[in-house]
Amino acid sequence: MLKLRFETENASHGLTRTKGFAWHDAEGIHFEHQVSDTILEVYKGDVKDSSIPYDQIQEIKYKNSWFSGGSVIIVLSSFKSAEELPFVQNGEVVLSLKRAQKSRGKEFAINAQLDLDNYRINNMV
Repeated sequence: MLKLRFETENASHGLTRTKGFAWHDAEGIHFEHQVSDTILEVYKGDVKDSSIPYDQIQEIKYKNSWFSGGSVIIVLSSFKSAEELPFVQNGEVVLSLKRAQKSRGKEFAINAQLDLDNYRINNMV
C-alpha cells in the first residue's frame, strides 16, 4: 500500500493548513489528516480519518507543476463522504504535493484510477 503525503493551504480561505496521508484500496480512497493554522501553527486540530468510496468518485488524475510536486485531483460525483474534508474545492479533492512526492503522486493517481476502473467493472450489472 502506497501512502501519499500531502499538504494543502487551501482549506478555510488560506487561514488553515491541512497535512496528512492518503492511500487507496479496493473500497476507495482513505485520508488521515490534521488541520492547523498557517500563521503561528499554534492551533492543531485532532487527527481525523476519512474515506471516500469509489461509487462517489468520478475520476482521479495528476496535475503537473513546474515549481512544486504538482497535485492529485479527485473529482467527486457526490459530496456525501467528503463533507468533513477541509480540502474540497468545487467538487474536487485537491492534494498538493511537495517536490519530493512528485513521482509518488503520479504513481498514486495512476494506481487509484486503475482501482476505480476495476471497481466499476466488478460492479457492472
